[in-house]
Amino acid sequence: MDIEKQYQRMVGNLLPYGPAWDKTEPILLSLALTLSKTHLRVDDLMREIDPRTTNELIDRYEQICGLPDSCYSEESQTLTTRRNRLDSKLNLAGGINKDFYLQTLAINGYPDATITNYNNDVFTCESSCEDYLYDEEWRYYWVVNIPAGRHITEMTCEDSCNSYLRKWGNKQIECIIEKLCASHTYVIFKYGVINA
Repeated sequence: MDIEKQYQRMVGNLLPYGPAWDKTEPILLSLALTLSKTHLRVDDLMREIDPRTTNELIDRYEQICGLPDSCYSEESQTLTTRRNRLDSKLNLAGGINKDFYLQTLAINGYPDATITNYNNDVFTCESSCEDYLYDEEWRYYWVVNIPAGRHITEMTCEDSCNSYLRKWGNKQIECIIEKLCASHTYVIFKYGVINA
């Protein structure tokens, strides 16, 4: 049933009984219209509370959260990008563990990214031949593996002769992860990784 009709029925039911009261009185119909519009507006405002569905309050939310920051240029953002960034800033539970960074990568469009740590991969005389050759310093390094085909641009015949043969990288996600990473660690980004 239409919400305006529901309010017309409710307002009509509030009238005293008797022949003097008409439920189709214009003032009562306008009151029902006003109440239905108010009801719909309150529903809109309830959607504005959630940063994933906000439209009108997104500028205010971004101002409160310090967005857009240096990781995002203002002109390249769509409403969806702004909402995702706002949602990750407000609702992502922080941490300095692998799950936190994978969650951040997923929210920012990389659900299939992986992370490689070198915490327990120190090569010693008892290591097998197949172990990696990392020393103790590598425990401070970790690698974000972006799957094959993502943000890799090959040179074409139409490019100029001083163009790169291949370019890769996404400055935006690199900036976000580097801002969130622990200050004593170093992040390496690998693009085009098939299995990591």
